[in-house]
Amino acid sequence: MRPDLAELKAQQLRLAARVSLEDAVDPLKVRYVGGGDLTFMNIWKTPTTGLGAFVVLDLLTGEVVDRTVVEDVVDFPYIPTFLAYRELPLLVKAYRSLKVKPEVSLIDGQGIAHPRKMGIAAHFGVYLGVPSVGVAKSRLVGEYEEPPPYGTSLLYLNGEHIGWVLRKGRGKSLLFISPGHKVSVKTSLDIVRRILQKKLPLPTRLAHNLLQEERRKRAGKRS
Repeated sequence: MRPDLAELKAQQLRLAARVSLEDAVDPLKVRYVGGGDLTFMNIWKTPTTGLGAFVVLDLLTGEVVDRTVVEDVVDFPYIPTFLAYRELPLLVKAYRSLKVKPEVSLIDGQGIAHPRKMGIAAHFGVYLGVPSVGVAKSRLVGEYEEPPPYGTSLLYLNGEHIGWVLRKGRGKSLLFISPGHKVSVKTSLDIVRRILQKKLPLPTRLAHNLLQEERRKRAGKRS
């Protein structure tokens, strides 16, 4: 049965009213930053088996101090702007299984850069009551100017500054960064920049790599 999207939109708007863009962390003092990501054993099938991963990076040592992969059945279909209803349960399950909890969680997806300001990173932060930041590989909403190599530009929605567009190198690859919860727009960028300036991989990338490794293991067992 197709989800009641009108009810889910209303729920997103109610949750968006609870988002705080006041900093609960100091980006210069944060030590443990987590990264969450999700993949599916069969992306074209619903229900399907989903894998959720979280990796926690120590910014002082550059070492991974905790990582986890969890599995569960995902039965909510992929519907644009409702990604959290498909992926959030597994991300929360992965986060809760960590022994070392991050001070800030980066989520592979949007924060407030969303039509109703309730992307998966914002949903994650509000649901758990923790600081979160959305780090997406593509734009969902907003206008921006192309950033220069290794530079940033501002992301606007209806005239409001909601995030950043960061070019990590000289290529075409961009990151769309927006606060999720308990993090300001400025701090959302500061945290990501601090990681990159230390020449460390983003925890979201580490979570992605961990998931691909897990998929290969499972595919090998089935062959």
